[in-house]
Amino acid sequence: MSYLIRGIINKDEAYNQKLVDSYSWHQSLWKLFPGMNGKERPFLFRTDEKENFFQVYLLSDRKTSLPDWGKWDAKEVSDAFLSHCVYKFQLKANPTKRLSIKDGKDDGKRVGLYTQDELKDWLICKSEQSGFNAVNFLISAPVSEFFNRKEMKNKLNRVDYEGVLEVTDREKFRHAFYNGIGSAKSMGFGMLIIQAIL
Repeated sequence: MSYLIRGIINKDEAYNQKLVDSYSWHQSLWKLFPGMNGKERPFLFRTDEKENFFQVYLLSDRKTSLPDWGKWDAKEVSDAFLSHCVYKFQLKANPTKRLSIKDGKDDGKRVGLYTQDELKDWLICKSEQSGFNAVNFLISAPVSEFFNRKEMKNKLNRVDYEGVLEVTDREKFRHAFYNGIGSAKSMGFGMLIIQAIL
């Protein structure tokens, strides 16, 4: 069983909570899961900035208390929700590739992808690994998102995908739904937002 939580936070309230970038959202949402320090993150999340408010989605494998700021609602995600064959989907992603190995060493460095061909190929590859085909989708232009961590300025590459997917491997699809797709999941990327097409 898992739980999907949706929050609406007006901008003044968010700024009062010092929610100014993806890292501050990450830190704030971690506080909803006390006792998890040093353990694997038990949730995925996504934040979207609207004109006057922020919209937050949080998917967790456990119940948690909700903040006393913002407006929140939570619902259980049933197994039946993931039993359909076709879904509309949205994905806020951080498409990257690993640099080639030099001198027999892989330093793990990743770089962002920016061209439409690279971004399309990235989603096709990830969808195959995640048990679905993205059969009809749009790709936004990449946007740089900046955040401060340990007094250092960092940058992530944000791309929004939206379209229709067909499930090809149920177990891989379930794993992708619960665990996310791509890199920077701790910064609010990689969460699949889906709606069944009946």
